[in-house]
Amino acid sequence: MNNKALHIVSLDVPFPADYGGAIDIYYRIKALHELGFKITLHCFEYGRGKHKELDRITACVNYYKRKKRVFDLFGGKPFIVETRSTNALLQNLLQDDAPILFEGLHTTFFLADGRLKNRVKLVRTHNVEHQYYNGLADKATGLKRLYFRNEARKLKKFEKILKNADHILTIQKNDFDHFSSLHKSVYLLNASAPENNIDEYVETEPYCLFHGNLSVPENNTAAFWMLETFKQNPSIPLIIAGKDPSKMLAHKCTQQGVTLKANPDTEKMNVLLGNARVHVFYTDQPTGLKLKLITALQTSGHVVVTPEMTEGTTLEILCAVAAKRSSFSKQILKLFPKQLTHEDFLSRRKHIDKNYNTKKNCEIIAQLIDD
Repeated sequence: MNNKALHIVSLDVPFPADYGGAIDIYYRIKALHELGFKITLHCFEYGRGKHKELDRITACVNYYKRKKRVFDLFGGKPFIVETRSTNALLQNLLQDDAPILFEGLHTTFFLADGRLKNRVKLVRTHNVEHQYYNGLADKATGLKRLYFRNEARKLKKFEKILKNADHILTIQKNDFDHFSSLHKSVYLLNASAPENNIDEYVETEPYCLFHGNLSVPENNTAAFWMLETFKQNPSIPLIIAGKDPSKMLAHKCTQQGVTLKANPDTEKMNVLLGNARVHVFYTDQPTGLKLKLITALQTSGHVVVTPEMTEGTTLEILCAVAAKRSSFSKQILKLFPKQLTHEDFLSRRKHIDKNYNTKKNCEIIAQLIDD
């Protein structure tokens, strides 16, 4: 144990690790703790509460209320940054001279502050944020569309603050290429995946599974896309599982005879994941990295995705990739009658273990701090 001191500024409370951003941050903190770091964690809390689990893997946790004020919508800085600008954070960062890891562009309000000039500062980007928000704007209407488009404009302008970081850590190859044009010290740090608790190959059951946080607009849209796709294969059972599905989605599932599992607990979700014959994923936004895809690839089921799901990664070699609804449907028909082979299961496991070993990947942070 080296007991190296490190501040981590998290855009949200990263526990429970029940959505992509929280999973990425939580398992990175856990890995860094296991590598000997004495972590002071700073979290913006806006509904997820305080959790003793974070006390177990850190030396100290500071919580700050994220103040969402209407007038912040009209300021010069992005709303997601301005609402995480509490002065208490800066004062706590100034208590020592330890390096700082900013999780997300969201948390970088103080990155250019002169009082942090001599600190080692790393920024872990979770997306090219202005691209992500422009994608949200393309799907939204009315005031939401206006907000997303305005936020994208501000985020693109605000990106220049990253020149004040010593190092940038990106989540996927496309992001690496983007940030390399803005900064001289950029590294690829693959997403922090949950520990693999699926120890062995199993015979799967005859159903397809789509899962995700269904309260997120992107996942809600994807669920409706799946419903439309499975109309072409009405004899193949589809289960949609996830957090807080809309009434409209629940109605559509009932109407179509699709099983909806709303808010399954961890144990039930793991059973659904472990037994699914085919995992199906849709997105039309090649942003970030979909951690639920890594989870599915650790099971004994086939995985069918749209191309954007694996863009910027090497995971397309482990999936059946289909760009159009018709070809997506054909892949399901092709794979559904077959069990994934044991050889393919082991090959996927080897690839995931090599590229998404969180503890091994986090060693780059220790190296950058020591240099």
